[in-house]
This record gives sequence, structure tokens and C-alpha cells, in this order.
Amino acid sequence: MANKNTRIVKIYGMSGYKYQATPTIMLKGKWLEELGFEIGDYVSVKCENGKIVIEPDTERAEIKKAEQEFMEREMANLQKRFRKEQEKLRTQFVAENGTGYGVAKEA
Repeated sequence: MANKNTRIVKIYGMSGYKYQATPTIMLKGKWLEELGFEIGDYVSVKCENGKIVIEPDTERAEIKKAEQEFMEREMANLQKRFRKEQEKLRTQFVAENGTGYGVAKEA
């Protein structure tokens, strides 16, 4: 192989819409990682002048990162609220239990 960044792949036929064979290109291997494509990354696939161009979709990656950070912050806030509410209910339960609320008195 002349260039380490060049691969020869076969176009396969896979079942597609209404079970019709559709052209399929599979790209996999550690070489993708070596080129900077990591598992979970987003890519943009374009057709330019009869060539397929695959490049990292940095815009989508930034949106997903911001979304993940937002969700982590919100989860931390919810957990904090949950712990406060849990402690409040626990205190209320102990107080009610001490007064005999809901407990039948013995004669």
C-alpha cells in the first residue's frame, strides 16, 4: 500500500428499504483511531467532485458536549434537592412517630 492513510475497501450490498440491496461501505479498524476518529465521535460525510469526504463534525461534537455538561449539572442539582427533601421527610417521620401519630394507644 503506497500511503498508510489510503485503504482499498469493497462496496457490499446490504438489505435496505423494502429489503432491496443497497450499496454499503464499511470502514473499521485501528487506523481510523490513528487518523483521529474516536468511538462516539460524529462525522460529516460529503460528496465533492465525485469523491466522498469524511471529516469530524466538530459543531455537533460541541453541542453534544455542552448538552452532556448541562445534564450533569442538572443531575447534581436534582440529587441535592432529593437529599434535602429526603432529610426533611425523615425528620418529619421521626417527629410524627414520636407523638404517636397514626399509632393506636393502649388502654
